[in-house]
Amino acid sequence: MKPADDPHGRPQDERLRKAGITVVQRVLALMRIGRSYRVGNQVFTRQVESFLEAMAPVFREAPEIVMVALNNDFYVNGVRVPLRASTLRFQQALLEELRKRHIAGLKFDASVRSKDIEKFFEFFLQPDSYMGPALLEACVNAGLHSMLPAVHASTEMPEHENAYDPGAFEEWDEKDEAAGAGAPGQGPGATRPPGARAVVNRSYSLAVHGARSVLTTTTLQDGVEMRHAKRVVQPLVDGAFQSEPVVMGLSTLGHHDEYTYAHAVNVCMVAVTMGHALGLDRRALADLGVAALLHDVGKASVYDRVHHALEQFDEADRAAAEAHTVEGAKLIAHSTTLNMTTLRCMRAALEHHAGEGGYPRLPEGWEAGPLSRIIRCADAYVSLQMHRSPAAHDITPYDALAMMLGPLRAKFEPAMLWALVRTVGLYPPGQMVELADGRIAIVLAPNPEDLHRPHLRVVMDECGVPFSPIEAKEYKPLPATMAVRRALPASEYPQMPHNEAA
Repeated sequence: MKPADDPHGRPQDERLRKAGITVVQRVLALMRIGRSYRVGNQVFTRQVESFLEAMAPVFREAPEIVMVALNNDFYVNGVRVPLRASTLRFQQALLEELRKRHIAGLKFDASVRSKDIEKFFEFFLQPDSYMGPALLEACVNAGLHSMLPAVHASTEMPEHENAYDPGAFEEWDEKDEAAGAGAPGQGPGATRPPGARAVVNRSYSLAVHGARSVLTTTTLQDGVEMRHAKRVVQPLVDGAFQSEPVVMGLSTLGHHDEYTYAHAVNVCMVAVTMGHALGLDRRALADLGVAALLHDVGKASVYDRVHHALEQFDEADRAAAEAHTVEGAKLIAHSTTLNMTTLRCMRAALEHHAGEGGYPRLPEGWEAGPLSRIIRCADAYVSLQMHRSPAAHDITPYDALAMMLGPLRAKFEPAMLWALVRTVGLYPPGQMVELADGRIAIVLAPNPEDLHRPHLRVVMDECGVPFSPIEAKEYKPLPATMAVRRALPASEYPQMPHNEAA
């Protein structure tokens, strides 16, 4: 029997799932607009009205809406909100905002009105002052009962979530972190450009989660299961065949281990897409992906022998750091069954820094294998952007590519650089650009038909006024009647105004 209020006869759970997606998007839109326009501004008020309209169908069936996050999923009135490629970025962004405020979600009563939502967001948009029980107390004291935060039973961060594995790191950055450099986009002097906050797709997120289980010190000591590593990289291989854009996660990495796993996945993703451009078949791409995922495992073996940040290396530090290639090959050999995939991974771990001016010094006549050469190029491109020293925070994706094609080009084969350009385009994803008409846009993906006209999203008008998420226009690709004037250096990346500055 069809419900009277639903001519399509969809079950209630299906309606809740659809409403849940809309609620997630509307809450995030309110947050973003609230950072650019003062609460009470007409632009913000229009979004509040749209939000109320989105909740109305649910209130016709239930007296309240309770949206909570559990692990990496959202539930609306107990029904899981489906995770889709088109909505993943919204869910991830809102999850991060809830975690920042130490709350589990939001609760709306059917009596909620515009003024209640606006009052709530006055508190919600000040996470430094109101989080966890403090946010709930502020809402109650203000007489808000129709919209409240859902507070965790315990607002203490579990110890394991705040810990990291000191045996796994990238470019010895744990020494930089101890010296005060901080994680990307965080800490003293951190100025990671907003364009580097790339939209991370589902395949990437799943791969980072899988890398965590493959690359932990315990797993490496107990033995790497190559079949599991191949399952981790398989979505990235599929993405290469489906021409998914190579979008790296850079600045949402708060913990040391997250950084390590993200670097491995970023290198894997770039390398696999380069391999596809070079014509490798699926089996070869799977081996390439696993080798890229494991290319730096040797750093776990030499961690205790490196005592300074990269910029202050002495001879002992340098010798220990350079030994990670040999140690990586040995670790892979000892931790899994020897087969052709294992041997290719060992070779890539050994050779990915070899070559002119690199290490280790290989015997005369020994040439690095093709997978090693691809990984070396991918690793350099990723490391230029992800290295956590203060100087690296000014390197945009475009700058990294320019360095690879300019002063560093002698270190890489022309075919590898060609494959890199086919992978990331002339304006890599995450790069902010100025269009010929003066508007500012962020690059979403390259356009294989014309690398000068990428897919992008316009985020700011010619007068420097930011567009709301709903107002922002996307071009896929940029029309032939329009053009990119230039890639913006980090020093010219626009700072989106905060609520108090609006």
